[in-house]
Amino acid sequence: MAYTASCLWFLGLCSVATGWLLISAIRLCRQVEDRSERLRNFSSEARLPRLVYVALNREVASDAGTQELRRGMNVRLLGIAAILVILKLVELVGWPSA
Repeated sequence: MAYTASCLWFLGLCSVATGWLLISAIRLCRQVEDRSERLRNFSSEARLPRLVYVALNREVASDAGTQELRRGMNVRLLGIAAILVILKLVELVGWPSA
């Protein structure tokens, strides 16, 4: 399947946005980790499970600042999910003029 230049530009832009959101979410996860006593014993090798744990567990955030960091991380993870849904829809529908 031959891709047009605009399609490749769109895919590249989505890839860069996804990468930036993921890096930003991991940084926020580390900040939440530093502020939360409950996460200090969590394995440093398991990045994805820790990211998911922090995103889903409300008890991790003990104060307002930590809760705000956790909410920001969740917004970035939802942004990644939205970009992936958009890319899948574009793939299913087919890029115009491709």
